[in-house]
Amino acid sequence: MGRPILEVPENITGPWKGDVTIPCTYGPLQGYTQVLVKWLVHRGSYPVTIFLRDSSGDHIQQARYQGRLHVSHKVPGDVSLQLSTLEMDDRSHYTCEVTWQTPDGNQVVRDKITELRVQKHSSELLKTNTEAPTTMRYPLKATSTVKQPWDWTTDMDGYLRETRAGPGKSMPVFAIVLIISLCCMVVFTMAYIMLCRKTSQQEHVCEAASPSLLHSRLPCYLSS
Repeated sequence: MGRPILEVPENITGPWKGDVTIPCTYGPLQGYTQVLVKWLVHRGSYPVTIFLRDSSGDHIQQARYQGRLHVSHKVPGDVSLQLSTLEMDDRSHYTCEVTWQTPDGNQVVRDKITELRVQKHSSELLKTNTEAPTTMRYPLKATSTVKQPWDWTTDMDGYLRETRAGPGKSMPVFAIVLIISLCCMVVFTMAYIMLCRKTSQQEHVCEAASPSLLHSRLPCYLSS
């Protein structure tokens, strides 16, 4: 005949200020009677008993666990530890220990150790983590997006519509830079056209004044 085997996870994580259940179960065997259940926590060099279940009932051995520690008893083979309102100093190694009486009158003891981790996640931290991507999305989009020249007209129309729709709002920087660039291009183009016309007129005057220069390869201002 086999003997009872405890099933306990290697570690479990509970939320700070929340509740957690540390599983500890076994398969009941015919002829084996549970006589003692202990839960111990490792503080310093030696484990300390925090819960004891015997023939007289359940007993919480440490005052700090009063009102927030419970051990399952409704389901045979389930002696899981339930802790509520977790504190950071609750994180430690916990031992589940069960003693059975065998059919021949002897006792068998089994124990398993598990690590309880407490994760601190306040509501303010969750709120900040949730809102941060929304806040950063628009600046990142503005700086990382490169638009083609044929998209500028559409963007410019959109900016102008936003400016006209919202009185009192300043013109976007992009629109101002675009307008200044267009103005500079227009001024440069007009100056270039005027310079070309002036040069053409000078050459025409030279040809009219000195017909002999038509056969010369030098400009009239050099020949003179």
